[in-house]
Amino acid sequence: MYDMATGAEPSVIDISALGEGFDRARGTGSALVATKPNATGGHDIHVISKPQDTLVDDTVTGLPPDAVFTRIEVDSPDTAVVLYTGTVDGAPKNRIAVVDLKSHAVVEEHDTQRVTAKSDTALSATHIAWVELPTDYESTLVMVRRDSGEIERVPLGVAQNVPVELVGDWLTYGEPGGYTSRYPSPLHALTARSLTTGATVKVLDDLTQAVPGPGGTQMVRGGTLAEGEGLYRISVGEDGTPAAERVASTTWPTALGLVSERVPTVLDLDLTPAPVYLGWTFSRTADVRVELTHNDTKKVVRLRDAADGSGTNEVRWDGLLDAPDHRFPAYNGDYAWRMTAKPANGIGPTVEKTGTFKIVRKAVPHDFDDNSTTDLLVRDGSGRVYRYDTILSWGSWPQLAPEQLDSGWDVYDQLLAFGDLAGSPSADVLGRDKGGVLWLYTGVGQALADRVRVGGGWNIYKSLASGSDLTGDGRTDLVATDKAGDLWLYKGTGNTSAPFAPRVRIGHGWGVYNKITATGNIAGGPAGDLVARDTAGVLWLYLGKGDGTFAPRTRIGGGWSKYRQFVPLGDTDRDGRPDLLTEDPATGYLYLYKGTGKWQAPFESGRPVPSSIETNQLTLF
Repeated sequence: MYDMATGAEPSVIDISALGEGFDRARGTGSALVATKPNATGGHDIHVISKPQDTLVDDTVTGLPPDAVFTRIEVDSPDTAVVLYTGTVDGAPKNRIAVVDLKSHAVVEEHDTQRVTAKSDTALSATHIAWVELPTDYESTLVMVRRDSGEIERVPLGVAQNVPVELVGDWLTYGEPGGYTSRYPSPLHALTARSLTTGATVKVLDDLTQAVPGPGGTQMVRGGTLAEGEGLYRISVGEDGTPAAERVASTTWPTALGLVSERVPTVLDLDLTPAPVYLGWTFSRTADVRVELTHNDTKKVVRLRDAADGSGTNEVRWDGLLDAPDHRFPAYNGDYAWRMTAKPANGIGPTVEKTGTFKIVRKAVPHDFDDNSTTDLLVRDGSGRVYRYDTILSWGSWPQLAPEQLDSGWDVYDQLLAFGDLAGSPSADVLGRDKGGVLWLYTGVGQALADRVRVGGGWNIYKSLASGSDLTGDGRTDLVATDKAGDLWLYKGTGNTSAPFAPRVRIGHGWGVYNKITATGNIAGGPAGDLVARDTAGVLWLYLGKGDGTFAPRTRIGGGWSKYRQFVPLGDTDRDGRPDLLTEDPATGYLYLYKGTGKWQAPFESGRPVPSSIETNQLTLF
């Protein structure tokens, strides 16, 4: 044992000469306090010293022969505090005893309730204190005035390891481990309780380890939000209240701190499809909540990553935004994010950080809300137009709540979801009214702009079809069949004020068809294609060559007469090939024909699509 005050040579005590069986030892000054089984089945406390280089073994008196020691603390060079169980006055009891190490005798005792090896003790000239554990998970503070025996018990609730110390007329207590805890608790703090009034003050925001200090002080490793983690001396100040003085620093903050973040400024969801991971690293464990807001629409999604014991948090975003009754694919464009990190242990304030990012994807031809997923437009019998966001690849299409785009569309006898006609990333719509005037609705993100007149005289045509680039210039074109059976091409210009070049006749004899649909490039050729249904219900493929002409027609198959409506939706499942949606009025079912990219068989077999749309009396486009 080293005397730290004098720096003298160490005192060496070899107890092997006293026999075997010593099972614990504590240093006190130049002596050793040890325990050893006795002949009656209990244990004795021995005070072993070595004056003038002679080994002396004194047994402490005043303890029952069957004493079993729960805990022994050397409180000072002259005093030890012992928790034990044993027979007293013929009955088994739990007791706390004060041992005078110079006289080797018990000088004071009190009965206790349940204690364990975790039950800490403290002793001063006026008080003795200890911690009882009514259960394995709960703790109670016990304080006794030594002159009167007056006792006070203060339940702490859930706590298993509570160190206590007497500092002046105050008892300090708390539960170590708050810094790394994943749960908040008032016991994370080092608290001082007045032995006279019962008032409490918080001395440290967290503690890791506590030991008695010199001169009635306490030394605690812990932290404060103001000064961070370190070694603190606890003593009573001039105002009579315990205060903490930092004597050494670890340089670690007690408050939660943000160390780094991993949030991209641009999310290309074509290159890196959802889920997207946004991450932050903190000085310790945190519970993180993130709110993402689309700037234009103010639509939001809220995410969370609960504390997991590490300092790294990562939220997983599936690329969807929240609406009151459904979720839908996130729009392209600018977003603001707000991250709020709450300390998992409840110590200190939350950390907030904000930032921005942009979502980008390639535009798709049938997208009317700028989220690069195919949409279905529906006109009801009252002339109102709704948009359904299709999520076909997730197997639940279109069961989302529709969004109304406009009203008054019952004036049109033909409607075409054109794709990009006006030269912007958003899809556009053409409508021919009953007077033969063609109108353009330009897509502007999540809405359609006011209509613009394209021109009159379009009632000479029996049918109109759009959705394919037939000329290979990257712009969608329009085809029309007149009542004589001629097929006319209107090449798209990308100019809103003059969206079509002068018409060119590209075929004759198309009067045999009662349905023509421009599907996009479904057959793997150099440009967009057409499919046409004849009066016998046979569907034919016209493979586009890229110059406004077609290869000889190919028979796709029969039995297509049962369908009332054909909708060229584009690529519904993002496999790179356009698809075709049909509607069977007899059943009200929708059927999807997925494109194969093969001209010999351009569609897979049709499959019914789960849908909440009542298709009767509706126009799909």
